[in-house]
Amino acid sequence: MQDSSGHYRPIAKTVGSWLDNNNINTLNHLNEQAADIFYRKGVTFTVYSDAKNIERMIPFDIIPRIIAASEWQQIEAGCKQRITALNAFLHDIYHDQAIMKAGIVPASYVYASGCYEPWMMGITLDKPIYSHISGIDLIRDETGRFCVLEDNLRTPSGVSYMLESRNISETLLADLFAHTPILGVSDYPQRLKACLASATSKYDPQIVILTPGRFNSAYYEHAFLAHEMNVPLVHGYDLVVEDSKVYMQGIRGKLQVDIIYRRIDDPYIDPLAFRSDSILGVSGLMSAYRAGNVVIVNAPGTGVADDKSLYPFVPDMIEFYLGEKPILPNITTYQCRKPDELQYVLDNLDKLVVKETQGSGGYGMLIGPTSSKPEIEAYRKRLLDNPSGFIAQPTIALSTNPTAISDGIAPRHIDLRPFILSHGDGTVDIVPGGLTRVAMVEGSLVVNSSQGGGIKDTWIIDDSHLSTALSSHTRAANKPPLTLDSNATYHASYYDRAQPIEAGYEGRDDAPMILLLSTASHLVWLGRYSDRLYYYDSIMKQLIKGDLKKSQVQHLVSHLGFIADSNASLKTMKAQLIYDLEQQRIPNVIQSIETNIQEAKGVIGKDTAELYNLIKRLASAGTYRAATLQLHACNAAMDQEHSTVTCFWQLGRHFERLERAVLLNNEEAMSASLEFKHWINELPENTRWRELMRLTNQMIKSEKFSDFTRISQEFNLILRQGV
Repeated sequence: MQDSSGHYRPIAKTVGSWLDNNNINTLNHLNEQAADIFYRKGVTFTVYSDAKNIERMIPFDIIPRIIAASEWQQIEAGCKQRITALNAFLHDIYHDQAIMKAGIVPASYVYASGCYEPWMMGITLDKPIYSHISGIDLIRDETGRFCVLEDNLRTPSGVSYMLESRNISETLLADLFAHTPILGVSDYPQRLKACLASATSKYDPQIVILTPGRFNSAYYEHAFLAHEMNVPLVHGYDLVVEDSKVYMQGIRGKLQVDIIYRRIDDPYIDPLAFRSDSILGVSGLMSAYRAGNVVIVNAPGTGVADDKSLYPFVPDMIEFYLGEKPILPNITTYQCRKPDELQYVLDNLDKLVVKETQGSGGYGMLIGPTSSKPEIEAYRKRLLDNPSGFIAQPTIALSTNPTAISDGIAPRHIDLRPFILSHGDGTVDIVPGGLTRVAMVEGSLVVNSSQGGGIKDTWIIDDSHLSTALSSHTRAANKPPLTLDSNATYHASYYDRAQPIEAGYEGRDDAPMILLLSTASHLVWLGRYSDRLYYYDSIMKQLIKGDLKKSQVQHLVSHLGFIADSNASLKTMKAQLIYDLEQQRIPNVIQSIETNIQEAKGVIGKDTAELYNLIKRLASAGTYRAATLQLHACNAAMDQEHSTVTCFWQLGRHFERLERAVLLNNEEAMSASLEFKHWINELPENTRWRELMRLTNQMIKSEKFSDFTRISQEFNLILRQGV
């Protein structure tokens, strides 16, 4: 942000002036507001090595990282050049292997990579792009050059943090943001969808995002992108392969899938082709892929190109395939599989950064200058046991950016991950910006979120105006006034519901919503647990007020399974019942609500999800009564979701009431049956759902509520087997 003399660079003067006019208390308050927004939205990541605190909030710093648009042009050109060469390399090694035959990249390096997939040999892709979505990690070295630290071509993550960081800037720094010519990133989801669609020749293909589930570190991002692109978020169990074609199982039947944007690593995508113990993937997926009936993005076997042992050869790949000199240089890298380079690394472990060739996320890395002697010696043993599994690089003092800390502004080390989209026609698209990661600990060079790193917004600022020497005040005066049209555009997302839709329709409003059977099941259970929480809250109030007689308490214990001694005194039974509710049932129900809302994130609006997040936060603080009251707001929001979503959620609520009425054998069974019937009428016609209507009508007509068991069995069977 500042030059060597300590003055703000021309491109950063507006932000610098803002910093000079705001004290650290203001900056820390803005960071607290940003944390509150992330907290409310549930912007989290998972640390697998931390069993006590699986879910964490990512630290955010309000002071943006600034890059001039003229400088960004070189970064953009370098990233496009690099990913074009890497895609050419991937196509080559799975076909002619010209670069290996030419002796430029040793064949042994390729075959030894854990990400090389023999399955991919000879497969002719509809569009010969292997890595459609890539992230290239850049650093600025001591001379000011941008250099490539590493490539990420498998399932790069972090783009949701880039977009959420921009939302923070637009919200909390509205005036500063409005008066600064910052290039936009908000259309990334639309760019991503266009990139995915370009991976096949089929017109308007059906796209899905395949997630390993809510325990994955990037699950928030999976749900975020599915929501923004209006595509289904699917698990492996939602997909089935028949006749070498992939289908997803929805409430109206099976729907063919054309493109799978998978966020699952290669070994887990198909238990028949890779790891047989995988429960995350889809059996037979690779047979459909080889037949050309589905596109997997990124392609299996792509990870070989970002293997750190092949990283030193990327400049050679650029020259071999493109006939060009690299725009973005590599960092000096020592290959520990080479005896002379291994010896150098062993002699200088205290000065180098050593990485696993298959490592990611900052795990398994040694930073020599900050490591203790025992840590270095332990790493030395690992290195000697498997030299080919490691590379080493000089410890580079990453560039820094002003960062707000508790007692002032201090420099903290940063890197940059631009996100690159490679289209099927060979064109490459990059949004102007990327994810700036920051090492929040003083002196630390580790920026990974899993290792305590945070994030900043990245502002690519148009610097063409500098020649006119306009001040920020002049630009503000010349800024066009907000019109009704622009105001309407700004608020276009005010009431924007999540709606995965079927492909092949001219307009979005004409396309039916896609609701997966598994998601429908989670909505049903969300409705059931919501109504159950209300009921438990009602019982608690009656117990505390003394409104229940002993016979009524005994009836509840015997029919609903509460933990209490039916032969004890009323006072004892009430105490036992309250304990059971407070310590077991209410916390468990709230946890079940959280589980089901997480699984249904792909079909509910962001505002609704925020309301449910607050239930979790209140419950974690032990305020269960407040969590129950918050549920009223959540239910009001669910009533305004897409009618199909609301229908299954309401089915769950009324199913719960009907089951409870039947179990308690009370007079509410008939009214509960009629309410349940109303929502069954809203289910898709000409499907197996109609059987539920027949069984419900039969129960109402006969008034034999013991027939409810048959309804329950059929309901669960449909949700498991399909329609």
